[in-house]
Formats: sequence, C-alpha cells, structure tokens
Amino acid sequence: MVILVLTGLPGSCFPKVKPTIGLDKVAHLLMYLGFAFITLWGYRKPFQENGKSYRRKALWLTLAIGIVFGALTEIMQEKLVPSRIGSVYDWIADIIGSIIGVTAYYFFNRNGNNLKNESLHK
Repeated sequence: MVILVLTGLPGSCFPKVKPTIGLDKVAHLLMYLGFAFITLWGYRKPFQENGKSYRRKALWLTLAIGIVFGALTEIMQEKLVPSRIGSVYDWIADIIGSIIGVTAYYFFNRNGNNLKNESLHK
C-alpha cells in the first residue's frame, strides 16, 4: 500500500533537491526488497509447514507480483499522475529489489526451520 501511495503522489509533493544519480533507484530497490521480504514473511507459517514445492511456488509468485506491480506503478505514473513520469530504469530497480528480497528471504528461511519460534506466530 505504501508503494502505491508514494507512486501516486504528484511530483509537487516531493522536495526539490539537487538530483543525485541513482538515489531514486536505490529507493525503488529498497521498497521492492521490503515488499518481497515482508510478503513472504507474512506467509512464514505455511512456508515452513509445506514442502519444497510450495516454497518454490511462493518465491516465484512473490517475484512475479513484484515485477508486475512495479510495471503497473510505472505505467500509472506515466499516464495518471501529474508531473511524474514512468521509467523503465525505475522498473528495473523494482525488479532487482524484488529479486534481492525473495533471495534474502530464501536464505533467511532456507529450510523452513529458522523461524520456528512460536512467539513469531502470535
């Protein structure tokens, strides 16, 4: 939801700063990294309880959602948001962030055993 809100704000809502090369790409990358990791974290219990096939599908589905959502937000910016433009480079940063988020979650919870602390599920 945060990504959608930030994407939908007009350019006038953001402070005028001297452009730093890549700063907005880092922001895109971090937003989508967080999106992917948090999405998988929300399903950690079924992720742990089901087999490798389920885990593989969850990882691929989360990655696909990040890629498609990133594309749609860039299209929305281009077509619907005043003084904002969609960017293929922003979308690439979204994809890279999604890949890193899914990969980080995979390694963090590789065997489905790292998060079995019951206090995490309450």
